Amino acid sequence: MFGGMKVGINEEGIAAERLGRVWLKSKGIHNIQQIDWLYKTGAGKYGIVEVKSRELFQPPPYWGTGLDERQVLLRRMLFDDLGIDTTILVFEKGTKNVYWQSLQKLLSTQPFKTRNNILIWPIENYNKGVCP
Repeated sequence: MFGGMKVGINEEGIAAERLGRVWLKSKGIHNIQQIDWLYKTGAGKYGIVEVKSRELFQPPPYWGTGLDERQVLLRRMLFDDLGIDTTILVFEKGTKNVYWQSLQKLLSTQPFKTRNNILIWPIENYNKGVCP
């Protein structure tokens, strides 16, 4: 039971995260990030992975993928403040293609900004692999 409604554990988690976000904002905390994965390498370096499953952005101007501008801003703050880079990992819907790249490397080039404030980089800027 959550808020008088019977829901599954996934829905409870999503609802709790929404409540937590509201609660944090009420305490004056506004730069909130929900990170998909945080990892530590054998060399002791931390990194973040932002995982997406989507179709590629189609031309014009080019085939590509990227992140919401707000996510990019927040992930840049993590890098600037703590030196933690984000890897964007994209599973292309309807295929076995997987694309990945360091956000810092992507930021060294100019993205295309959609009308929905999504920053898109050309797919050629990403590494490409195939899911097993």
